[in-house]
Amino acid sequence: MKFRALLLLLFSLLISGSAFAQSKITFNVDMRSELEDSVFVPSRGDVLEIKGDFYPLNNPRGLVMVDDEPIDSVYSITVNFSSRYRNKSLTYNYFMTVNGQTRTEVLPRSLQLQGREIDLTPLYFNAFSW
Repeated sequence: MKFRALLLLLFSLLISGSAFAQSKITFNVDMRSELEDSVFVPSRGDVLEIKGDFYPLNNPRGLVMVDDEPIDSVYSITVNFSSRYRNKSLTYNYFMTVNGQTRTEVLPRSLQLQGREIDLTPLYFNAFSW
């Protein structure tokens, strides 16, 4: 009887586990043109950040994105969103700080959080071609 109850509990957890899944999103920005034109120069202290309307992107300082593979010029950050944001629309934007001046993308971006892992295609800073 205890074994059957344990199996039923495990099965219930497996079935309902996806209902509580976090959204894990990898944001990617292709900075090739800014780097080639010397608009964005990391060695000068320039940084790329992301901000949005849900935690942890709603931190006023933003989250700094990094280029893990400098050969591709794609800056990335992976962010986990709580399951409470599942099926909600995240509004976010990229911010580039150059020579102490912050440049913001003209239009905000949005994404539906689906409770799963998503690796966004790298788009150019301030480019909107979905």
